[in-house]
Amino acid sequence: MTNPYIGFVHSSVTMPTAATEEARNKLLAVDCLRSMKGVRTFRQLSQELKLPAGVLNRYINGYVLPKQERADQIITVFEKNYLSRILEAAVPKNNKYIVTADILSQPFLLSVIAHKAAKKFPKVSKVFTAAVDGIPPAQSIAQLLGVQMVYAKQIQEITTAGHYASISTSEKPIRSPFYIPKNLLKKNDHVLIVDDVIRGGSTFNALTSICSQAKADVAGIFALFITKSALKSLEKNHSVSYAYLVNE
Repeated sequence: MTNPYIGFVHSSVTMPTAATEEARNKLLAVDCLRSMKGVRTFRQLSQELKLPAGVLNRYINGYVLPKQERADQIITVFEKNYLSRILEAAVPKNNKYIVTADILSQPFLLSVIAHKAAKKFPKVSKVFTAAVDGIPPAQSIAQLLGVQMVYAKQIQEITTAGHYASISTSEKPIRSPFYIPKNLLKKNDHVLIVDDVIRGGSTFNALTSICSQAKADVAGIFALFITKSALKSLEKNHSVSYAYLVNE
């Protein structure tokens, strides 16, 4: 019988070594430079990064990789000066809707986002999200950290393990509960809950209720966007660490 839960969880997880992390950071820095070069001249980049234009040219063209310290510097500048603008463009003026489709479809941007999340939450054992838009950032973060990614669905499918079903505790309950097979969350798992946009916090509350049933520890929450009202409500009701990229 075919397992209906293939795709709920990575079947093979390898913890990254220090050398792997360093190489990955260097390659990410080069990708950041190439993205920055699309809107800047070498002279402008040289002034912004305080690095010789010739050196930047060798990095961008793949002749040499930057040293770790320089790679960190380049990624930090990109996150501060470029990523924020890209994310803010997803919030059209005079429009209450946040459009994340373009961001979630770009592996490079997801890698940068995962890099930020991994710095904030380096020690988790599971990355947990809800289908469907939370899956791309959650998967990128889990892959970078070398841990499993699991996601809850609003469909209860066949499994021999049984399910955890979310319990609504908010004033505005979600229409249908979320379900996850019980074997995917374990007691004492250190869980990072990830979503692309948190508007009211009902999905987060649903996922924390599942963690509570599984006796898993919620290490924190990471979101690309979170509304000010949702952040205020969540901070009031949940004593966990929060990280977000844009607070609307």
